[in-house]
Amino acid sequence: MRRLTGVVGAALGLALVLASCGDGKSSDSGSGGGAKSEVIAIAADPLEYINPLNENGSPGIQIAMAMFAPLVTTDPNTGKLQNVMADSVTPDKTSQTWTIKLKPGNTFQNGQAVTAKDYVDSWNMTAEGSNAWKNNGFFSKVDGYEALNPPTADGATPKPTAVKTLSGLKQVDNLTFTVKLKVPFSQFGLTLQYLGLAPLPEEVRKNPDAYKRKPIGNGPYKLAADWNAGDDIKLAKWDGYKASAAPEADSITYRFIPNADTAYNEFLAGNVDFTDVPSTKVKSFKTDAPDQWVTSVSSGANYLVFPAWDARYKNPKLRHAFSEAIDRKAFADLVGLSDPAKGLIAPDINGYRADACKYCDFDAGKAKADLQAAGGFSGVVNISYSTTSATGQIFAEAIGNMLRQNLGLQVKYTGKQGSEITELADSRKLDGLRFGGWGHDYPSIEDYLTPMFKSNGDANFAGYSNPALDAVLAKGDAEPDQDKAIKLYQQAEDIALEDMPLIPLYTKSNAYLHSAKIEPRVSKYVGVSALWATFK
Repeated sequence: MRRLTGVVGAALGLALVLASCGDGKSSDSGSGGGAKSEVIAIAADPLEYINPLNENGSPGIQIAMAMFAPLVTTDPNTGKLQNVMADSVTPDKTSQTWTIKLKPGNTFQNGQAVTAKDYVDSWNMTAEGSNAWKNNGFFSKVDGYEALNPPTADGATPKPTAVKTLSGLKQVDNLTFTVKLKVPFSQFGLTLQYLGLAPLPEEVRKNPDAYKRKPIGNGPYKLAADWNAGDDIKLAKWDGYKASAAPEADSITYRFIPNADTAYNEFLAGNVDFTDVPSTKVKSFKTDAPDQWVTSVSSGANYLVFPAWDARYKNPKLRHAFSEAIDRKAFADLVGLSDPAKGLIAPDINGYRADACKYCDFDAGKAKADLQAAGGFSGVVNISYSTTSATGQIFAEAIGNMLRQNLGLQVKYTGKQGSEITELADSRKLDGLRFGGWGHDYPSIEDYLTPMFKSNGDANFAGYSNPALDAVLAKGDAEPDQDKAIKLYQQAEDIALEDMPLIPLYTKSNAYLHSAKIEPRVSKYVGVSALWATFK
């Protein structure tokens, strides 16, 4: 579920973190026929705004899951794609032009009917580079994208252009629109479950800034009270939602608790019904809360990211040396519930290879030889870590000690808010290494490659670019046979691993605590979700 740049040890995956005040025995616990009320604790800094088209971070997308409805989704029971707002999604025989027909009768929470025009206009706004919305890169495959995104200096915002619409987006009728891609893309139907494609109603599109803190969605929940940045986000079930079945909760409050250990302690004190287990507690949660936990393999992958804009890290052989100097088994044991990563893809994704990376085995001797062959390293290696993570500094120092001991490097550490690390990296001003995490928006190997490694990928943490990789990705996109497409995507992964703009570190299982009040939904296809929990 998108990126957590600068953060290590935070939950990454498809699960929502739900909590409930009280001991689960009050009249609103769901067991006595009363209202089912929940509080959602998210271990992150509070949001500044709510706009799914301008959000690709895990906390914001968790809110979007409740307030907005996707076109399609993955069935938690079968793993197959099922329609939500869409009535049908149909490719032509080349998978280059796709026709999307909406279900009739759906509305926004202001009463306006949801139409094809809402999708076309909302997507055009996001694709316009001068708006600098975070999901802009998603539309890079659509015809006409370049006209809205002229060449721009690295890290700068494109200037406004005369062209305001994607030539590949066409409204056919009130409920139908077509998407023509620049090249065939067999995975496009899967991408439509991403909530960063949610429509905005006309009144929001006219003045998005005016609705940053009073969003109007099309999902099962709406704002229940005024919301200011930094406040809890209080939602109430919206009776007008008809697209699909809604969750059981009648009201939900999202509470942002930057320190995950604090949320964990709130659970142990009886004040929280559901919370994720922080890295500091992975060895104790089963005894701290016996019979009140669930675990699930995460679709997230975690990395150490190089700054492509710093010439000192330019030589791939130097990056190989850094990778070989890291004892992944020891680091994964430190993180807990984790396994060493030897590739760029999460283990539960079709196309995953356990030993894709030939530079991910710990070998101090080879690391030293590769560093020497690269001409050594000049200066001090800086590792940035998030101060909102209880384990951020611990993990940074663990990596730093390995680089110091195994390569003889000088290392320093810089703690900053995760959002500040991201902002500095996005503007190409961050010094040194940082941690990054990624979870897919749709279950495809392609979604671990295009966003992070394509030259204009919308989550290209490292500022990496290789035309050869771009070309192989394009071949995979155009291949309608899924098995053949996966082989091509694996070739792209091999190129990225050879260049190594970031170092695979570990994959992690997620653990959650829940009270007797609720039973979280657990799915091998979409992970653990307390948003969709059943009340007892």
